[in-house]
Amino acid sequence: MGQPTNKVIILSGGEPLEADREIVLPGDAYVIAADSGLHHAADLGIGVDLVIGDMDSVDPGTLAAAVGRGSRKELHPTDKDRTDLELAIDAALDRGARTLLIVGAHTGRLDHLLGAMGLFSATAPHVDEIIWTDGLTEVYGCVPGHPVIVNGRVGDGVSLIPGSTNVSGIRTEGLRWRLFDDALPAGSTRGISNVIATTPVSVSVEAGTLLVVHERTPT
Repeated sequence: MGQPTNKVIILSGGEPLEADREIVLPGDAYVIAADSGLHHAADLGIGVDLVIGDMDSVDPGTLAAAVGRGSRKELHPTDKDRTDLELAIDAALDRGARTLLIVGAHTGRLDHLLGAMGLFSATAPHVDEIIWTDGLTEVYGCVPGHPVIVNGRVGDGVSLIPGSTNVSGIRTEGLRWRLFDDALPAGSTRGISNVIATTPVSVSVEAGTLLVVHERTPT
């Protein structure tokens, strides 16, 4: 397995990925599995460099096989004060990651989902690019100096959700309802359920963190 680079793929735990969903992975990335996120590796056809977490939900046989193939295991206590995903993101940042691709489906637990999105928002200002995907829904972190480009299809849904207290200087191109130097305060739902009119879509901000949620139209 390759040495760490500025590109890191994080496999998060949660439900199995749908077999008919296409997920494009960079070929030169360092791969971290957050506990049971290791289960996604076989479906995606990739090796894992590091498995991190308390290992309370990963299959022991799958973990042993990964370690046998060269994966490094970093075990943390069950009574820890960070989720496995946060441990994985911290490990990626410690390795100098500038691009993060988080792959996984949510667990069905609302607390985990809200915590993960808060973590996602907090991480966005510290990297050049951060994306979360399950192959159908993609979430991008948009921060000043790092515009987001969405390559979807006309008719796909795009929602803009404030990920920080106030987001201002929002500019979009390609959406049905365009924003130009607009602001979205925390808690605003004004950016929900926009639609791609032309592609590609671009979104930029001058202040704050904006979550750009792209819902792909199933083929």
